[in-house]
Amino acid sequence: MLNIDEFKIYLINDLLGVKRDPDIVYPNVSDSDWENYKSFAQNEDGTIQSTWRGYLLETLNEKILIDTGMGPGPYEHTKEGGQLINNLNNLSVSPEDINYVYITHTHGDHIGWNINWDSGKPVLTFPNAEYLISKFDFDFYSNNPNEDFLKQILPLKELGALRLIEGREKIVDKVFSLPANGHTPGHQCLVIEINESEKLIFTGDLFHNEAQIFENYWCPIFDWNTTMSTISRVGLLKSAEENNWLICTGHLSDSKAIGRIVSNNNKIAWEPIQI
Repeated sequence: MLNIDEFKIYLINDLLGVKRDPDIVYPNVSDSDWENYKSFAQNEDGTIQSTWRGYLLETLNEKILIDTGMGPGPYEHTKEGGQLINNLNNLSVSPEDINYVYITHTHGDHIGWNINWDSGKPVLTFPNAEYLISKFDFDFYSNNPNEDFLKQILPLKELGALRLIEGREKIVDKVFSLPANGHTPGHQCLVIEINESEKLIFTGDLFHNEAQIFENYWCPIFDWNTTMSTISRVGLLKSAEENNWLICTGHLSDSKAIGRIVSNNNKIAWEPIQI
């Protein structure tokens, strides 16, 4: 747990994702380009791997769940199902306690626990929560639907739990949405404005791999518009470095999930915060 002023932040892991070949995920990045990063940004077998997770943000009065992981499963790469609800319960937090579910974007590994299906009918997993989703993502995928969107996003509207966000909107005191389009049409980060100079950013899928902190122009195949995602990544990470902002990453391992981009002798480094 990370405690900053009146805020408490918890990693809520769902599951360790599939091992992938970096050449497939980053087809424009050569093996030689990876050389400086293999020791810490790849597994020993040369694969890359993401943690599927959400975050719990507790304010003085509210509980905000940021992304809901991949969902219950089952999955081919593991016998274990999704653990997000169990990990919330381990904190003595029930689904009924969540006031807001903030979705950074509508890819399947960030929305999987939004809804349970009971005898073919959608039921809110977090029945007392307002689900906050970018209007740009909702509009785009309403016209270009996929199975995850149809099962985990679209029913939120008919269930009366959906709030569409455009641009910078206040969620609760000191907590705001931050557009970072490109990974999807409406990809959005979440910002805690702790004070005038100090900020904490939940980055969603602004970047997937630790190497992208150093190589901002690397884009995975998952990015919807690589020009837009690169502009978002370069701009936000540069601001985070210059202003010493804390970053809560979407997919890095637990020991590296939260940290700062620091500069030393004109070289940048990722400095994790132990929680």
